[in-house]
Amino acid sequence: MSYFQILAIILVTIIAIACLVYKNERHYKHPLIANVTSIDPDFRWQEQLPLPIRPFVGKRNFNPKIGVKNISKTPHDWLLIENTYLKVTTLKAQSLKRNPTQTMHIDKNSKPINALQEFYEVIFDFYLKRFPRYFALDYKTGLIENKINGLKFGKDAKSLQPHELLRNIGSNMEEDFVLLLKNDASKKDQEYILRSSIVGFPAGFDPSVFFNKPISYIHTLVPQYESNLQNPMHKFFNNLKPTDLWVRHNWSIQTHGDYFTLNNHARKGEEVKRLTVDDIDFINGCYLRCERQVLTRLPQTGAIVMTVRTYLTSLDQIKNQEKLSDELIRGIVSLPPDMAYYKKKGSWGDAVVEYLSTKEDGVVKG
Repeated sequence: MSYFQILAIILVTIIAIACLVYKNERHYKHPLIANVTSIDPDFRWQEQLPLPIRPFVGKRNFNPKIGVKNISKTPHDWLLIENTYLKVTTLKAQSLKRNPTQTMHIDKNSKPINALQEFYEVIFDFYLKRFPRYFALDYKTGLIENKINGLKFGKDAKSLQPHELLRNIGSNMEEDFVLLLKNDASKKDQEYILRSSIVGFPAGFDPSVFFNKPISYIHTLVPQYESNLQNPMHKFFNNLKPTDLWVRHNWSIQTHGDYFTLNNHARKGEEVKRLTVDDIDFINGCYLRCERQVLTRLPQTGAIVMTVRTYLTSLDQIKNQEKLSDELIRGIVSLPPDMAYYKKKGSWGDAVVEYLSTKEDGVVKG
């Protein structure tokens, strides 16, 4: 091989790599991640404690509301890596494998697939920029390596099948997600419809029931939806912009340690069995379950995306923080009747309040 042939090969290789780098950098122009900062050099995922999500603290009105907070000035707070990452993503991968028809969905029309492709590239651009210690792109192969779980997968969404996109997202992102699209984006009165999702950790519902259903159907069982939520949610979704990043939280109590649960909420007419303190394992089997929901709009397809991060905190841990346990007691007692029924307070409420109210020596506090 001549000198000029070798030189030509080297130049072609350099140009190809430069094109890949340019393509990757160009995605950083996305309004969500343009201002994302990388983690500090001394960041270690194993040392990152979970956020203490406590939506009931300081709350006075427990009727359902949107209750969103804008975090667009700190876009690096969107997707998190905490010390639960490996455990929870492993659990999620197992959940998706065991329950594929319930947990992973994509409408096979072009608009939802395009939205899923856009979401895929956005989140992995985010991980590459925010967590370069743990996510690395090989520009020659186009593969991303996750250095926490050892997985390698393609960066270019258009080269992957929809089921591959879902699998890669579900194996590497601790958060669940839903993608919402209108049939006609120009019509403000139309509802958004759930067109794609990964719900590896459902909180009291079967995700397959809500696939390809409008927002109003999804919230049929939610108390006060029509009176308190429907119109504000519709307006909020219509006004949501790609530069927005909104977070909201919710909470419930569950008397087991499972992330995957299809029946945490009571249905109309369902008889709820009352549990006593002796019926519940408060050390290993009773948890405060909180969700951190973050919403934004994808700029190219206009799809709304909501990511959902699930936190389970042992009630024993809550009890050891007196002020926090008092706040949770107040929250439980203050639930309006319809929300109390929906959250199955009739089952666990008295037992949880009694447990949180009792000191280690058996004396009731206060």
